[in-house]
Amino acid sequence: MKKVFAILLSAAVLALFSCESTKQESPAQSQEPSNVEQAAPAEANKKESAPASTAISSKSQYKKLLQDIKISVLSSPKETVKGKPFASPYKIQVTNLAGEPLASLKMTAEYPASRNQESVNYAKAELVTDSKGAAEFNAPVPELAASASVLFYPMPPSSDPDLIKQASAIAAQAPWKAKSNLGARTGILVSIADYKQNGTYNIGNGSQPSAQALTSNLWRAGFMGAQNADFHNSVDADDPVRIRNDALKQLSGNSLFKYVIYGRVKYASQITQDADGYYSVTFNGDLGALSIPTGEVLLKASKSVTVKDKSEWKAISNAQQEMAKLFCEEVIYSLSN
Repeated sequence: MKKVFAILLSAAVLALFSCESTKQESPAQSQEPSNVEQAAPAEANKKESAPASTAISSKSQYKKLLQDIKISVLSSPKETVKGKPFASPYKIQVTNLAGEPLASLKMTAEYPASRNQESVNYAKAELVTDSKGAAEFNAPVPELAASASVLFYPMPPSSDPDLIKQASAIAAQAPWKAKSNLGARTGILVSIADYKQNGTYNIGNGSQPSAQALTSNLWRAGFMGAQNADFHNSVDADDPVRIRNDALKQLSGNSLFKYVIYGRVKYASQITQDADGYYSVTFNGDLGALSIPTGEVLLKASKSVTVKDKSEWKAISNAQQEMAKLFCEEVIYSLSN
């Protein structure tokens, strides 16, 4: 009987140890779900780091965006010629001030589209940034010669002038350069009137220093058909009709000449000399260009230069040369077929 009891007692102890062993396995098994739960926050963090779409639907949202945005121009195309496409697109990057990309943000590219004598008129194109905040602008083929800029800014939710003004203030700028497509042998008459300090026309000994300087600059720029002309009375009056008539009389039916470039170079103030002996000369210049066949005024522009030199004569001459350079650049990036 004792033997049977001992056997039963041993069996009970073994059963008890067996149950304890089974219970010890459960924490190990429960760790697997715990690992899955810990992985979830990591996955959530990964999603949070991805750039979110930037949707602007209200004026307040837009103003808030303008306070926390950085627009960088990564690359711009090289200079082209009117009528020829740019060789590459404009590339921009848009982030917040912390450097995080602003994805799916609508951007405006504002670019030169036409010219009205003194001013360049702009058109707009819509861009959308990608997941890295980047966007490209493939500019249309230039329809005008111009040395201007392309502006990049977030597209406003409305045409509110206040929003446009604020957007322009933070806009990124990139150069837009399209040179004149005039042929090298295109006939151009150049008549620039120089004035004395008292404001009267400087006829002098018949020389026209500013006209000669401009013609020389045009030749160096490749416009070999430029030639001096003397229409000083009509230029002095700033009368395009008279200037055209003067040109027609001089040409006597010669159809090779297509344009007249005319202008006036005047002293903005009296020549001064400082304590170190340097003379200072400031000139104001106005420039125009017209079509001889039609009489249409194609260009009007104003320029100003100041030059200093120990020699009064050199200061005057250098100021005329500097003005001629500015006039030449205006012609190169304005006048075209």
